[in-house]
Amino acid sequence: MNLDTPFTEHCLTFSELGLLRKGNFRTVTDLLSNTVQDIAKKCKASPLEIKRIVEKVLDATPYHHISRLDNLQDESEEKFTTGDIILDAALGGGIRTGMVWEVVGESAAGKTQLALQLSLFVQAPLELGGLSASVCYLITSGTLPTSRLLQIANAKALPSTACSLDNVHISTTPNVAILERVLRDILPPFIEKQTQGGKPVKLVVIDALGELFHLHNATTTSTLVERSKDIARISAQLHGLASQYLVAVLVLNEVIDVFDRPRRNWDGQGDLLYDTQSRLFSTAEFFGDGKKEASLGLVWANQVNTRIMLSRTGRRRFLSGEELPKRRCIQDEEALVPRADPHETQATLIRRLSVIFSSVSSPMSLDYVVTEAGISALGNSVVYATSSNNDEGVSALPPSTGDVVAPRSTEQAQVPTRTHGDEFEHLWAEGDSYENFDWDALEENLVSQTVT
Repeated sequence: MNLDTPFTEHCLTFSELGLLRKGNFRTVTDLLSNTVQDIAKKCKASPLEIKRIVEKVLDATPYHHISRLDNLQDESEEKFTTGDIILDAALGGGIRTGMVWEVVGESAAGKTQLALQLSLFVQAPLELGGLSASVCYLITSGTLPTSRLLQIANAKALPSTACSLDNVHISTTPNVAILERVLRDILPPFIEKQTQGGKPVKLVVIDALGELFHLHNATTTSTLVERSKDIARISAQLHGLASQYLVAVLVLNEVIDVFDRPRRNWDGQGDLLYDTQSRLFSTAEFFGDGKKEASLGLVWANQVNTRIMLSRTGRRRFLSGEELPKRRCIQDEEALVPRADPHETQATLIRRLSVIFSSVSSPMSLDYVVTEAGISALGNSVVYATSSNNDEGVSALPPSTGDVVAPRSTEQAQVPTRTHGDEFEHLWAEGDSYENFDWDALEENLVSQTVT
């Protein structure tokens, strides 16, 4: 029975039909789109009488069988590999299109490394887990580390005919106004052009959004309101691109320090304090790392589908061949990926990746290392979020077997001459002199000097 048909087939009396027509209610849809109180007011009848009539109509209306949502498949859903099967599993099968992904982390944690790695694998053929697509890389400061991009491609042995710099389209967006113009006026026609003739754009990277909102003036209510408006406009444009053109949007972001302060326990009455809420979506406190939180606040957090946090742990490990992660076998990658040297005297820096929240995967955390081949996850370090992870007594994840927790000599830590920039791109560009640089020892040395 059509819900827009008149009430003639619902066994209503003439008086009941006349009562409903008095309020201009003639179909089942008219009744379902109004409350009993509104219908009673328009028909000038008692709510009890109207309720009885509505129930009578609904009883005479047959149910329509609807397919279960889990039986429906979205044919437009696409995803591509990160280049690491362990990381793919942690992210729900890889990087899905039509979503806004955020990678947040401190300097030298590997944010740009991951973005470069994804920029290559989105170009890979379908049989290798890619989408045979191209990427638009928006840079807010500095330049794209193309030498590092080529280094990852060579280490992964990606086919040069499919993965090259020709498929990485770069644009500089040094301020908010230019970024908005690129997202609104330049990217849409360019994506449409690539779809019609060329490799379609399936990944848009912003490196890094937080740098556009560094305030040189004093923070006031007006500046925060203006920042919120800018973030809202940018977010709307990003979601528009993701949904209309089915691209994956990857936004790199910064972290800020979390200051220790007395925490008030919520008694279950009244509104939940923001300080209590922010631990759930801005930090990795579930996994023992609550010293850093994502920047740009709640306004931006509400716009992200998946938030990934990268952090430095201060741990090192001598990796054996068995501990090295399994990766997708691409051509002769096995021979090109550097293996652990049994005579190696320098332990490998261990970093931590945490999925804070996601619409396609569960919150979890795992260790990873950065090599010439990019980011590689360590499979024996995966931890999923549970209620026990959020106990007050949990301060840090216990070190894995084989970790070197003792700090290395601070005499080995020397300040590099180049301090501008973020991530590893400058380090890789300088050559091998910084390949084994001990950043964690440097940080500990600087902190100890500040305290004394």
